[in-house]
Amino acid sequence: MTKEMNRREFMKASAATGAVLMSGNLSVTFAQELKPVQLLPPQVDGGRPLMQTLKDRKSWRRYNDEKIPLQVLSNLLWAAFGINRSESGRPTRRPGRTAPSGGDRQDIDIYVATIDGGYVYDAKANILNPVLPEDVRSLSGRQYPPPTVPANMVPPVDEAPVNLIYVWDGAKKSKISTDEESLRGAFTHTGFIAQNVYLYCASEGLATVVRLWFDKAALEKKMRLRPEQYATLVQSVGYPKKTP
Repeated sequence: MTKEMNRREFMKASAATGAVLMSGNLSVTFAQELKPVQLLPPQVDGGRPLMQTLKDRKSWRRYNDEKIPLQVLSNLLWAAFGINRSESGRPTRRPGRTAPSGGDRQDIDIYVATIDGGYVYDAKANILNPVLPEDVRSLSGRQYPPPTVPANMVPPVDEAPVNLIYVWDGAKKSKISTDEESLRGAFTHTGFIAQNVYLYCASEGLATVVRLWFDKAALEKKMRLRPEQYATLVQSVGYPKKTP
């Protein structure tokens, strides 16, 4: 495990809450006013058959500068970790989500970073709450190699219009879990959500790739995450740029 991902840092990880929105021509207004953005109800009756989506699922690193419309962003976030059933009859008395989590802790928050600033996704209210009026994509989306990896072995990645920043909330961890178990859970839960995003993108003609090599320390500091929060992964989303 690298220095960035060790257990001690995992349990101490820094800084507050951030993430950012992209919603067509309205994005500049949202960023200037920093008001909550009411997402649209997700369109859950469309999409392609699952087996075709799995066949077309892939990572894509080249994006054009087309903005993601609000309806598409709303659908994307719901697919990632939205609410798909009520709390009725559930032991935890929490609404059910589109991705599982151990003990139903629902301990991953999704921050959305775009050129205009940062929001955090509130699944229950179906809202993006503003956090940071600043573009943090350069910290969350431009991959850089660790010292042991030659730069010429790292594929180029365009700046995507949207970066999803997955943040584990250690305040929700199990009281009986060890640090190692909490670490495994955080990355497992993140993986479930990231795969949902991959499948939605494959279904809807979007491009996506996960970003393990992001500037984690600088990003957490900029977002002012709490000490018990930990940025686990970044996932870029946009419309694909066709390569020659």
